[in-house]
Amino acid sequence: MAIEDFYDHTCDIYHAVKSRKSPGYGLPGAPSFDYGSVPDIAGQACHFHVSGFSPSFTEMEPNTNMTVTEKLSLPIGTDVRLNDKIIDQDTGVEYTAGIPRNIRGHHIAVQLRRREVQKAL
Repeated sequence: MAIEDFYDHTCDIYHAVKSRKSPGYGLPGAPSFDYGSVPDIAGQACHFHVSGFSPSFTEMEPNTNMTVTEKLSLPIGTDVRLNDKIIDQDTGVEYTAGIPRNIRGHHIAVQLRRREVQKAL
């Protein structure tokens, strides 16, 4: 079995873009991060790992927030970065990427976090 056969899912990758938005009144712009409307990498072959479901809960107003951590494998050389937004094309679920790890020049492993509201950190 070749490594290419392992990548049985597809995902879209959005890089966080830094911009400066002024609040007006002659004040300087503060840096803010957002994702573009078009994916930087569309239809990337990948593999979302199946693991035990163990979410963490944080009590917030007005609702309790649920955070889920998953693992993603990508082909070596894929341009994935910390805080990228990754969307599973099969389910439409959005994740935020952790630090990408090069696994012995074989593939890239990334921890993903899913939150109720997707935003750049």
